[in-house]
Amino acid sequence: MSRHRRRPRDWHPLAASDPVPGDPDAILDEVAHMRQVALMLRGEARDLRVIGQGDGLKGRYADALRHGADGLEVHLRETAERYERVHGHLTSWAHALEDLQTEADRILRNARTVAEVNGLDENGHGHESGGGNEHGSGGDDPLQGHRASLAKVVAQHEERAAHYAALIRHEIDDKIKDSPWEWFKDAVDDWSGAISLAVDAMSYAATVIALVAIATTPAGWVAGLAIWLSVGVLSGHLLLAAAGDGSWADIAMDVFGLLTMRIGTVALNRLRGVREATKLAAQLAAEEEAAANSARATRTLRDRASAVVNRRGATRAERSRARHARNIARAANQRVGREAAESEAAVPMAQASRWEAASVGGDVEEANHFKDVKRLRAAYPRSPEVQRASNGAERAHRMFKGAWIAASASDGTDKLLGSSDVIPQKPAFGPYGDLKNRCSKEVGSAW
Repeated sequence: MSRHRRRPRDWHPLAASDPVPGDPDAILDEVAHMRQVALMLRGEARDLRVIGQGDGLKGRYADALRHGADGLEVHLRETAERYERVHGHLTSWAHALEDLQTEADRILRNARTVAEVNGLDENGHGHESGGGNEHGSGGDDPLQGHRASLAKVVAQHEERAAHYAALIRHEIDDKIKDSPWEWFKDAVDDWSGAISLAVDAMSYAATVIALVAIATTPAGWVAGLAIWLSVGVLSGHLLLAAAGDGSWADIAMDVFGLLTMRIGTVALNRLRGVREATKLAAQLAAEEEAAANSARATRTLRDRASAVVNRRGATRAERSRARHARNIARAANQRVGREAAESEAAVPMAQASRWEAASVGGDVEEANHFKDVKRLRAAYPRSPEVQRASNGAERAHRMFKGAWIAASASDGTDKLLGSSDVIPQKPAFGPYGDLKNRCSKEVGSAW
């Protein structure tokens, strides 16, 4: 919004005075003041929360002071919310007012241009001419359309003013009382320690499962448990962050972790498809190669039989025996090819070593699929179908491995630098915690 915008004071020939009065700049100045008041109230509320939750208060009136601080902290937060909602309505009204005034000013400029072209005076009337008629008293009024447009703007101005006035009046008349959200926040505040401990425990359990998977082959339900633990960690962090007791940075890291899991699943599914296509291509290649080798071995026999069939002096019986021998050779070639395809189909999937599985986070299935694709590619190097079907294996493998590395780096960094409720004695990097605390804002607060 432009600041200190100059507007016309003379509204002739359309109106005697400004039809859309108001000062958007003054409204925004008041909004800025209210925003500062809301921030001050929330700061005082945080200080009171420290008093209410602190153990440093000693003496006869310590319990009463803590209880009073808790109650006052709630009311200060509620009052800050009212300020934030009111200054939000005022900001919307200031923007709407400026838009309406801009439109009204444009209509006035256009009307003055029309009046000048038609020789109208400041009231929109024409000067007397030979016939004694005036513009506006006879025929169409040149400014009729501009007056109608301005009337619409004035009507919108009145409607918007009444709308925002009603919203602000509702906020002003609202009594300070605990809303369902405040009850929820108070409950989370009361249980924030237990929630934080449970979330930290689930996070460490998921990390332990990931580490165990690198060295062993866990059952399928263990991987499912890791996913549910990650979802539980995200849910707990959402509760804490929404109530202002946790960091939204934790939410971002949890979402990132689940996203890498999804990327890993997509990559594994792609690798499964590549391996299946490569396996089918290998069976066809094995059949063609074995049939071709058998055909070379029986070529002399087939050539001799063909010569007998094509010889003019051969008897009918000789030709019949030659055709039979040739057909037997061809059938033998086809049978050898089918047996080779069946033999390749029966070859079990290659088994990755423990180190190969560890390089992708211990996922044995992914490592086995990737190794088997490489085996098939090496077994049929002259088959373009096998080579073409195996394309994409490296891309899927890199995607899976990259997702695991990114998730491990994020989780490991947080575990290394951050504090822990499960291990209170664990050293933490102070600036890292301060950075995460800067993202601690409750839902509905001013950022």
